[in-house]
Amino acid sequence: MSTEAWFFAYGWALDKNLLKKIIGDLSEPRKALLRGYRLIFDVFSPSWRGGVANIVEDEDGVVYGAVYKIKDEQFSKLDEVVGVPILFSKRKVIVEVEELGRVESITYVSTVGRGRWVKPSEHYLSALLRGLKQLRYSEDIIENVKKIAYGKLDRSRR
Repeated sequence: MSTEAWFFAYGWALDKNLLKKIIGDLSEPRKALLRGYRLIFDVFSPSWRGGVANIVEDEDGVVYGAVYKIKDEQFSKLDEVVGVPILFSKRKVIVEVEELGRVESITYVSTVGRGRWVKPSEHYLSALLRGLKQLRYSEDIIENVKKIAYGKLDRSRR
């Protein structure tokens, strides 16, 4: 019997149409915040031909994303696409979900983060930004994510 779990998406997986192409039918995404982490682009992906989003622990940080309820076999497809265990590993996190409160979910964190900015491809960045717009995140949040993606918001030198 297949079980379901919450998946916290950030990066390309925010684009529900792209995610659906990869893993099949999806529930409607819900906005979700992951506190205690921040978004960075420090992983090079050969398939995207550029940097991809990653998250790192940061007590003052927040990552804007979405949660989807997905099945085990869908996680298996995601594992393959994101490169588990070579590029990314799964991590359980607690996220704040619109209308649900705090929810345990599974997300992906890089195992090969370089600790320095890697420029994302336009194709990758457009998928991420499309997802934020689908979720109706504010222009301020979208602009902030663009700054991080373009390497103009470097919070690593605190």
